Amino acid sequence: MATSTRPDTGAGTSAILARGLSKAYRMYDKPMHRVWELVLGGKKLHREFFAVRNVYLDIPHGATVGIIGENGAGKSTLLKLLTGITLPTTGELSVNGRVASLLELGAGFHPEFSGRDNIHLNCSILGMSEDEITERYPKIVEFSELGDFIDRPVKTYSSGMYVRLGFAVAASVDPDILMIDEALSVGDEHFKGKCINRLNEFREQGKTTIFVSHDMGAVKSMCQHVVLMDKGEVLEQGNAEKVSDEYLKRAKSRGNERLSALNRGTSAYPRWGTGEIETFEVDMLDSSGNAGFVFRTNEPFRVRVRYRVLREVKNPVFGIGLYRSDGTYVNGANHHWREAPIVIERAEPGEEGVVEMAFERMPLLAGQYYVTTFLYDHSKAAPTAIDHREHAVTFEVLDDRRHQHGMLYLPCRWSMERTTTAGVVREESKA
Repeated sequence: MATSTRPDTGAGTSAILARGLSKAYRMYDKPMHRVWELVLGGKKLHREFFAVRNVYLDIPHGATVGIIGENGAGKSTLLKLLTGITLPTTGELSVNGRVASLLELGAGFHPEFSGRDNIHLNCSILGMSEDEITERYPKIVEFSELGDFIDRPVKTYSSGMYVRLGFAVAASVDPDILMIDEALSVGDEHFKGKCINRLNEFREQGKTTIFVSHDMGAVKSMCQHVVLMDKGEVLEQGNAEKVSDEYLKRAKSRGNERLSALNRGTSAYPRWGTGEIETFEVDMLDSSGNAGFVFRTNEPFRVRVRYRVLREVKNPVFGIGLYRSDGTYVNGANHHWREAPIVIERAEPGEEGVVEMAFERMPLLAGQYYVTTFLYDHSKAAPTAIDHREHAVTFEVLDDRRHQHGMLYLPCRWSMERTTTAGVVREESKA
C-alpha cells in the first residue's frame, strides 16, 4: 500500500495530465558493470529498457479509468509514475488532488509493526493529525474485518489480509484520486464486493479512480474510459467496450499462438490401443469455422477428429472427453450413447473420415482445459481401446462478460415479483 498527497492546483479540468511520459531503466549484464561505469567515466556499459514510453493521458476529474494489457505491458510502472513513487525519465506529469494508492502487496507497511501501528504510520504520512487518525481508526478496522489480527505484526498476514488493511487505509483518507493495481484479485468474493461498492461510492462522489485489472467484466461495468497498453506504449484508449474487445482479440490471438506451440509438444501424454484405426490431428473450430485454441463462454464451437482405418474392425465408437487443466473430468460423450445413435457396423482398411462433435454453446467458464479422444471397439463384451489419446489438445476459455461463477455455464432464467406502493411489479431476465 502506498499513498501520497498532491496539492490541488485547480488548473484546468484534468485530474491527471501526462505528456510524453517515459520511464527507462538501466540494464547491466553484470552487477560490477555499475561500478566500472562510474570508475571509467564516459564508457557506457548499460543498455536502456523503456518500461513506459511516450504515454499521453488526459483524465478528467470524476472519471473511472481502467488500464489493461498483458503481463509486462507497463501498467504497474505507469501507476508508479502517476503516484509519484517512480520519477519519469522524460515527459511532463500533472496530478491535481490528494492521491491514495494500493499497489504492491505490503508496500508502505512495516512488517514488524502491528496493523494498528501501520494504520497510524500511513495516516501520519498522509499528513493527518492525531485527532483525525483517532476519529477514523474505528472505521478503518471495521472495514478491514481483521478483528484481533489488527494487533499482530503484519509480517504474519496473508496476502488477502494485506489487501484488506491496505484498501481500508486507502479508502479512509477520502482521496481525490484512488489508484489500484490488481490488488483486489487476491481478495475473497465478500471483500471484493465491499471494495467495488466503495469504488462505486467514489464515482458517485465525483472522485477519480484508476485501476489495473485483467477482469474485463469489472472493467466494462465500472469504467467509462479504458487504456490498452503493450510493451510500454499505449496502443489504444477510449470507450470501455471497444478497447476491452480489442484487448480480448489480442489475447485470443496470442493465446492461440501459445497453445499452438504447447499442443505441438503433447506427444508425451499417454496413448494406447490395438491400432486398427489411427486418429490424427484434433481441430477445434469457433462459431465462424476458424481453427484455434481460445474460445468464449456461451458461443458455438466444434471438435473435429480425422482418422484412417488400417485393419478391419467391427463397431468402432469415437468419443471425446473434456477435462479441466487440473484433471477434473467435465464431460464425456460419443456417437453411440444417443437417442438416435450413429452405428458403424464395420470399418474396412483404406477408409478415411472425419468425426465431429458440435456444441451449440460453449458450456465452460473461464480457464484452461484439454480434450482426450476415445476410440473403442464395442463389438466385444468389454469395449477395448483402439486408439485412446490422453490430453490430445489443450484449449482456453475466456468469459469476458462473467456470466456465472464456477466451472460450467448453465443457461437459466431469473424472475422476480415485487409488491411496492405502486403495485405488483414482475420482471424476468435470461442469463
